[in-house]
Amino acid sequence: MADDAGQTTGVVVGKIDTAGDIFAKFNFWNTDSPAGGSTPAGGQGFSMSADEMHAMLTKAKATRQLIQAQFLPAERLSQGVPPANEPASNGAVLGQNGVNDTGRYYQGHLHIQNQHYSSLIQKLESALGETVEADDQAADAANKTGGVL
Repeated sequence: MADDAGQTTGVVVGKIDTAGDIFAKFNFWNTDSPAGGSTPAGGQGFSMSADEMHAMLTKAKATRQLIQAQFLPAERLSQGVPPANEPASNGAVLGQNGVNDTGRYYQGHLHIQNQHYSSLIQKLESALGETVEADDQAADAANKTGGVL
């Protein structure tokens, strides 16, 4: 953002909401789960084995870490200073679609990518956790009836 004198006063990377979450409408099913990875009628999503999910989860976490490592360097791209105090330099750096605007756009893009990868990671962890949760529930049920699992 710029104050009345055209000086940069802060960084705005845009408001990110769940409406932009590309994974919000999709589910992930673990085919190794006790339910066999069956999907509810009309369910949209992805079915894969626990091994495939773990591999995807590892890659997603590594990619998210690379994206997060770019947050600080990207911030510098929005803090350019014109080489001279004259209209062409000021416009190129501080003006609309100038260097600093482009840097802020890139920052926003990184934050959106981070949100998408965080959502993917949460969905995969949840799908993998369902197997553990189902096993725990089965063990509790067996213990309550005096059986052994």
